[in-house]
Amino acid sequence: MSDAVKDIEIPEESKQFSRNYFKSKKLSDEYGMDMLLEFEDSVIYAFDFLDVKNKIIIPELNPTTIFYSNAVMFHRNLVKSKEILLKDSPNLKELHKKVDPKIFGTFFQFAINCLINLQSTIESFANRQIPKNYFINDDGEEYEVSIFHKIDTVLPTIKEKKFKQAFKRDNFRVRKVIELRNEIIHLKPIKDSTNTQYKETYRKLIKFDFPRAILAVKNFVNFYEPELIEECACGKEYYYELDIIDKEK
Repeated sequence: MSDAVKDIEIPEESKQFSRNYFKSKKLSDEYGMDMLLEFEDSVIYAFDFLDVKNKIIIPELNPTTIFYSNAVMFHRNLVKSKEILLKDSPNLKELHKKVDPKIFGTFFQFAINCLINLQSTIESFANRQIPKNYFINDDGEEYEVSIFHKIDTVLPTIKEKKFKQAFKRDNFRVRKVIELRNEIIHLKPIKDSTNTQYKETYRKLIKFDFPRAILAVKNFVNFYEPELIEECACGKEYYYELDIIDKEK
């Protein structure tokens, strides 16, 4: 707590409210109140949670930063699992080599978790920027729009600048993140002349350029909200370092 806050004389009414709040099982929003946590250089919202009888305070972090950090965390394991997949899978001269199905299964787990969190970074960020009741029709009813409409049309309109013009290659990569994530989430077996049903999607996943996709998503977020995703551990909210990206100019 800052010295300025410490020096403020607290009214008796507020003191009584605090005593009642501490004794009660009610949460802050039941009192119509919001909570704040003060740090050395910032103030952020928080929420309370009743753990049996223990009322605890938790910072309400921006989910965009958590999703992004989670994607980076999974990517670290993804890199190693891909190396193992490519090294330990037999080539045509090694058909005698023992095949372990768990190797691809492990790679797939890390890859889709990274991809899903990247897409969640994009969508949670876009939703946070768009005003409430933005998508209301003439009848006063809310309607759904695609994530592509949000990032291609709505965000540029609200922010009065276009990510696509400033970062053409990164814009392409952001779209590929969403497209591949959607393909995996709605994965269906391919009905063709062979019995292998998922090979096309699996090949895309193995070939996918995750490092540059991660960087593209960060550039997208920071283009509309500068420094939300920071490059040092002194970040405003939450950070997980990505130290293997070859930054492309």
